[in-house]
Amino acid sequence: MSKVGVGLLLTAVLVLTPMWAAAEFKVGVVDGMDIVSKSAAGKGVQDSIKRKSEELGKPFAQRRQELAKQVEDFQKQASVRKEDARKTKAAELEKKMQDFQKQGTDAEKQLQQFQEQQLAPLFQKLEGAVKAVATQEKLDMVLDKRNAGLLFMDPKLEITDKVRSKFGN
Repeated sequence: MSKVGVGLLLTAVLVLTPMWAAAEFKVGVVDGMDIVSKSAAGKGVQDSIKRKSEELGKPFAQRRQELAKQVEDFQKQASVRKEDARKTKAAELEKKMQDFQKQGTDAEKQLQQFQEQQLAPLFQKLEGAVKAVATQEKLDMVLDKRNAGLLFMDPKLEITDKVRSKFGN
């Protein structure tokens, strides 16, 4: 957890401590990623992300093999080539490698954007389910089990199953 996150958590504890003394403060803890990843919609999104990854990665495997073969051929022929021809070919291969790396970076960005786009509706739905359970249970705060820097919690604070039922399978 980052220093900022720890600082925010400590600030929240210090600010909220007087509230605890004045009134009962109810907290719930939910494992949002577990809910999303085990839902039918989440599994569908995981499958579509996997397909997109394979779709984007397929041309790269072939291109990587082609570049490796070209480099191997260059290394075999380097000793018999003239200096100018060797430098020209080395520069050409270097350019191809840079283009290949740039295309790989672009594909990773594309996949990241696709993943965010696919997951956004699920996280919006999760947020609605969390709000519904929090309202129903009269919770003052709900923490995400995986992202809150949570080191210990009383199991009775766990509301994942209740949120899962609101979220739907």
